[in-house]
Amino acid sequence: MKSEIKKEAIEHLKRDILFGFESKEDLFESISELFYDEDDFDDYWFKMEIEKQFSSHQKNSENWKKPTDFEKLVKVFDQLNKESIVSLHKAGHTRQDGEADCREIIEELEASGIIAKGYCYYHSQDLERIIEASGTLFIGYDSNQHIDKIGYEIANRVIELLQENGFQTEWNGSLDSRIEIKSIVWEKAYDNIDYNYSRVFSIIKKPFWKFW
Repeated sequence: MKSEIKKEAIEHLKRDILFGFESKEDLFESISELFYDEDDFDDYWFKMEIEKQFSSHQKNSENWKKPTDFEKLVKVFDQLNKESIVSLHKAGHTRQDGEADCREIIEELEASGIIAKGYCYYHSQDLERIIEASGTLFIGYDSNQHIDKIGYEIANRVIELLQENGFQTEWNGSLDSRIEIKSIVWEKAYDNIDYNYSRVFSIIKKPFWKFW
């Protein structure tokens, strides 16, 4: 196995472990697929690397000060979901991915008779920027029907909840610009929780289940 391939695989692994959303099995599958055309890719070596680095990160997480910024962000997004603003963590890799993921959930909710007000999200490229020392997390948002008035309401509500939970925010007031969370510290360890599809549906649909 070429040394440059090992180096590249480890770079992907370290980044994705820091993201904190994937199990060891998911890490192996998603990263090894990137090297599908490398005939001598060493699966055994890579599984051992995953085990070592994953376990180290999980151990380090025991010393993090609670609540972490991620835990506070989950609290914000959960509240937004309760208010029918679909809010997704690590939604795809790009802005287009994030919006498409939100739209997919909104359409499924509509099929159940639930109308979402709008959505917000961040994607994996946004997380990469934090890990590369930018310290700023960008939050995308929009109304369900691209109505400016509702778009402003969503942006202001997102900012309000972020600030209530101790985050420093910045936004220029334009619907074309994303909200910035400044000086965020990304501390997230894998916990076997689906923070997107399952969580959003369980929160948004709960009042309707209770009603029926």
